[in-house]
Amino acid sequence: MRISSDEENIVQKENKLRAWFTQGLPENDRIIDGFDIGWGGTARWATSLLVEHLDPHRNLTILDVACGYGTFLVELGWRFPQAELIGLNLDFDPPHNRIASLLSQGEVKAHLISADALRLPLISMKFDCVSCFLGLQDIIITRGKESLVAVVSELLRTVSHHGFLALLDNFSRESFENILSQQNLEYDLVFHDSFKPNCQWSREVGFKAVEMYAQGYLQQQLDSKNPPDDSNKALTEIQKKMLRELENQLESQGYYNPWGIMRLVLLQRL
Repeated sequence: MRISSDEENIVQKENKLRAWFTQGLPENDRIIDGFDIGWGGTARWATSLLVEHLDPHRNLTILDVACGYGTFLVELGWRFPQAELIGLNLDFDPPHNRIASLLSQGEVKAHLISADALRLPLISMKFDCVSCFLGLQDIIITRGKESLVAVVSELLRTVSHHGFLALLDNFSRESFENILSQQNLEYDLVFHDSFKPNCQWSREVGFKAVEMYAQGYLQQQLDSKNPPDDSNKALTEIQKKMLRELENQLESQGYYNPWGIMRLVLLQRL
């Protein structure tokens, strides 16, 4: 099936940005870090669905929470070139200090705010769209699973009347339903579907990915409200768990996909 010219244009932009983002890296690192740009088609899939509900030619206001490197924020900019974009992250310390350069390379303008997703310094009902791409799983690590209901409530608070909240993560359907069932603000569930990223890594790439991701996961644990007492022991346990999953996937499907199925939940505030 032939993709549209708009999709082809975004693929070209992703390829150009990926080449810049991974320049000078060894091959395996290039594959792993390069996946951050586009997330194996997930970002294009999610933003194309947003276009079905939001007019890309309007002067929209869009907030991306837990924006990290800005890889989803830049995709929003490509889809909604007239929008006022705001990227919010707990901080922009390394490695997330590359976000300004990434946005510049992607030719997207956005305002950046350092703030806690649990206490957004933003007025209620301000944004036409609020998104959170893979940020909820980070919040679980640093703040605990019990914080998710409060975070989603805070995000929904900032959505305008008839505006949208897009939550994209690798949670199960039941996990999302549990979070949403505890919200006090009224909304319609307008879309709920899943997407499998194009990610089929070899054993060699998988081992390198486990090494990189385990270190990142540990750092988040160390920065959390309940850091491990023994960081070396914690790192070993994280690596063991990831390696078991790697071996299971290699045996069952012949490749490694560390992210599994991505799920998009799109809410419209009433």
